[in-house]
Amino acid sequence: MQKKIILLLSICLFSFTGYAQNKLIDSLVNWTVTHPAIDSQHILTLHRISYRLSETDTKKSFAYYERVSALSDSLNFTYGKSLAQINLGILLSGSANYDASNSAYFKAIDYAESCIALRLKAVALNNIGDNLKVLRDYDKSRKYTLEAIKINYQLKAWQGVAINYELLEECDLEEKLYPAAKEDLIKGMPFALFSNDNYVLSQFNLGFGKLQAINGNNDTAIFYFNKAMDEARLQNDLRNIQQVFLARAQYLKNIPAAKKIILLDSALNLAKQSGYLHGIAEVAEQLASVYEQKRDNGSSRFFYGIYRRASDSLFSENNKRNVIIKESEWMIKRKEIENSHLTASTQLQYKELTLKNILLVAVFISLIFAIIIAVFIYKTSDAKKKRSEASLKQKIAEVQMQVLRAQMNPHFIFNSLTSIENFMMQNEKWLASDYLNKFTRLIRTILHSSFNELIPVKKDMEALQLYIDLQQLRFNNKFSFHTFINPQILSGDYKVPSLIIQPFVENAIEHGIAHSEKTTCSILVSVILQNGYLVYVIEDNGIGRKQAAVYNNQNKGNHKSVGLTITQERVQIFNGPEKNAADIVITDLYGPGNEPAGTSVRVKIKLL
Repeated sequence: MQKKIILLLSICLFSFTGYAQNKLIDSLVNWTVTHPAIDSQHILTLHRISYRLSETDTKKSFAYYERVSALSDSLNFTYGKSLAQINLGILLSGSANYDASNSAYFKAIDYAESCIALRLKAVALNNIGDNLKVLRDYDKSRKYTLEAIKINYQLKAWQGVAINYELLEECDLEEKLYPAAKEDLIKGMPFALFSNDNYVLSQFNLGFGKLQAINGNNDTAIFYFNKAMDEARLQNDLRNIQQVFLARAQYLKNIPAAKKIILLDSALNLAKQSGYLHGIAEVAEQLASVYEQKRDNGSSRFFYGIYRRASDSLFSENNKRNVIIKESEWMIKRKEIENSHLTASTQLQYKELTLKNILLVAVFISLIFAIIIAVFIYKTSDAKKKRSEASLKQKIAEVQMQVLRAQMNPHFIFNSLTSIENFMMQNEKWLASDYLNKFTRLIRTILHSSFNELIPVKKDMEALQLYIDLQQLRFNNKFSFHTFINPQILSGDYKVPSLIIQPFVENAIEHGIAHSEKTTCSILVSVILQNGYLVYVIEDNGIGRKQAAVYNNQNKGNHKSVGLTITQERVQIFNGPEKNAADIVITDLYGPGNEPAGTSVRVKIKLL
């Protein structure tokens, strides 16, 4: 009764798998109907249908292969020709015609190389290795598989790499090289996980399960076999499912003969359903062995006969000899093609050399005329460039002199000395000494910077901090000062003109903060990198430009900030001759009630 229930469940599983597989194939067929135009995508879809049918309906699969081949020939679609040969190779290997199968794969490689389709070449090499593994020529199987691994690594085709390692593991396992098999699985597993392909993951879990069973770890082996079955069902891969049933019966120890027979019957049905001759032979051999242990000689002979007939087809000397012949023929053909290409290449190189000699004489004559014209153009443009450079250098020198005079603003020096005097008169010697020390350091920095066109951002900010310290002492710490500098700027080699933003900070103090009645006045200077520029943002929460202008008109008449004008010229010269209004942007800030809330200045300095 239990055996009947398990067989019934197996039949239901096969039916569901076939239904899901047919559903996918139907969707692909419907696509070809709704997209009748014969193009590369149409051919690729027909190839997918042929591949999907190769396990369930070889007759239909072959018909679709023929359509792929014919349409690829009519369009001279080399990529499609390679795909068609891969389809044919799969169909022929399923019926154990390995010589013809490998011949198809070798043709696929030739087509793939001619259209530089390395991925198809890697697939064909792997399939040749698979055929040779079935024929128990393990060394040659590894040879072609390792070639496929190199290509897949080059293409970063990780699914292909995983499949290649799994094939190497199968060769090692069949030769009982268990440590090597385990190593191949461990190497390939990261690629299998990265590919997230159910077929590949099923194969790797199956391999781990076999090794665990060999080591006597039945519980762990069953865990991996269950995972392999789950992945195989998701992929609806009949041969994968068949291999899991076979592995359970073949490798698990101490399971009842009746259960083995159920598992093997399921595997045999699937192998027959997919027309997989190698699978039929493997399962029939196991069934013959189980029935012999049960002393059921009739059943044992029956399944041994199935195994013998399949095995003869698979491993006949004729089959092996034909595979070797096909491989040798392909190698010889490739050598002939290479020699032919070499001869043609030599002739072409001779023709090219003759043509190059003729062209060389013509080029030499043309070169003489070109040099004469180029010298004349160069002298004309060089003279113009020198005049432009001289004018620019003169303008830069004038601006630099103005900058030095502006930086040494007598008004600022007078205010600083007055502040020192006041501290001394009030007997605040420590404050006077601190002020004088910072004042002299600032003057020294300004004088030192005047000899350098550019200084590091860090040094420039240190000079600005000295200036702020003096102003805070002068205004009795009426305002706070904060900076934010992108750490990348401080750690990098970024340079700017000296004290480039000092006039804007001075303007914020003298016109925005000095006349404010707020008790929480502040200035924030931010320095960031943006689109090839160093961007300074100076923000204050003073009285704003409009109210400052009214105050200046009342107290200073037609006052104009020379420092700001010079700074604008410095920025323009530094950033380039083309004027850009966005290099310096001044914005009025407003509060919630639309009352003036300070000023923001944004200055862009081009990165060198």
